[in-house]
Amino acid sequence: MKKQNLIGIVFLAVFLFFFFEGYSQNLVETYKNGAVKLVPESNYAQDNDWNQVFRSYYDKMYDTYVGKRKYVTVLSDGSVLVSHSYTDYYTLFDKDGNFVREFSINTGKNKKLMKPIAGALNDKILYTKADNLGKIHFVDLQGNIKKIVNIKYSVYDILPLPGDRLLVTGFVVGKKCRDIVSIVDYNTGDQKVIYSYWWVDGRYTASSTGEDVPFFYRKKLENGSEFMIGYHPADAVMPVGLRQSTIRVRIAIVKQKIVVAAPSVNQIITYDLNGAELSRMNIPFGKKEVSVEEQKEILRKQIESTKNNTDPTIVPNVSMNVESEEYKKVILPELVKKMEKDMALITEPVTLPVFTTVIKDSEDNLLFFEIPETKGGNKFNVWVYQDGGEFVCQSSFVCDDYDLVINAERMAFHNGFLYSVQEKKGAKGIPMRLVKFRLSK
Repeated sequence: MKKQNLIGIVFLAVFLFFFFEGYSQNLVETYKNGAVKLVPESNYAQDNDWNQVFRSYYDKMYDTYVGKRKYVTVLSDGSVLVSHSYTDYYTLFDKDGNFVREFSINTGKNKKLMKPIAGALNDKILYTKADNLGKIHFVDLQGNIKKIVNIKYSVYDILPLPGDRLLVTGFVVGKKCRDIVSIVDYNTGDQKVIYSYWWVDGRYTASSTGEDVPFFYRKKLENGSEFMIGYHPADAVMPVGLRQSTIRVRIAIVKQKIVVAAPSVNQIITYDLNGAELSRMNIPFGKKEVSVEEQKEILRKQIESTKNNTDPTIVPNVSMNVESEEYKKVILPELVKKMEKDMALITEPVTLPVFTTVIKDSEDNLLFFEIPETKGGNKFNVWVYQDGGEFVCQSSFVCDDYDLVINAERMAFHNGFLYSVQEKKGAKGIPMRLVKFRLSK
């Protein structure tokens, strides 16, 4: 009888552990039921002064609000670190979501680092996003710098690999730009490129070479500033704020495999942990092609509206009076002439990227979020690694309590829960909250 009671107690303990610490259910089965409801845990992060914790919420830079840009890192014990863009401090919360403390990273000479934390090597060492010089800072939870690794190109994302190595994705600027994924040795800084893709973007190519770039116009103004505008016809069918070249390469580690999601070619490539290619598949959903005639028609309309000075897409990167003589007599005629010249360059259809964001859940599934057709849309396709990888279902997130922003840097899975920084509907004061969501059918 005593033995039976002991077995019952052990069973109950195991059940309660999985019930409170994570899901015993299969997340794929939850996704397969359709829309997934995100339900905030009611006892999580309840006693924080959010007006103080997220006081950077209204921060602006160059007339642009940057305070909403947050980065969430979850450590193995469930504690959470939140980074705030363009600030010199980081916020640590315990596993229950309670505010613990803030800390900064001192770089010497009374200077503090203003780069967000990108992830954790382990529970003691964190690493930042690379700065403009390609430096990744490795720090402890007190903000002490333990090591600096230099990357030879502009960095997007970083993930830790076994054996003191890093998986890094970024790009190189030049006459042509190049997307790169490489394996970097943490100790020596040696880099092995495993994926690369060449592309052209006028913002970078014109700036670095000064050469004439297709579908891009640049002019030095009398006041010393510059007028720059891109007008690739295919970008006109993308949602506002997105261009083909802004959809960057995504990386993940899934079941001891490197996964590279390449939007420029709409492919998923897998590698072993040493960078040897294992498989390559085309992404089967959402394919959209802009034909040659569609591109030409878009450009014709752009030219006509530009001539009439009515094109709402012509937004220069400097404050300029479009009624000024300089704009009407110099900029406008040159711009129209350049656009007409570029018409002859449209000779092939353009395939658009089909996803914007990829998030890995806590069961090693990848959620590929499609480019939204409407504001707030967040349809995602679930990819699992089996037989080289396959998509098994489509779903979306819904939430009654928060205005969801789907962003891989603001969302992180841990033990079946989704941790995120989101804005609470109807909140007084600063609406931003750290939330622990349960996924419900």
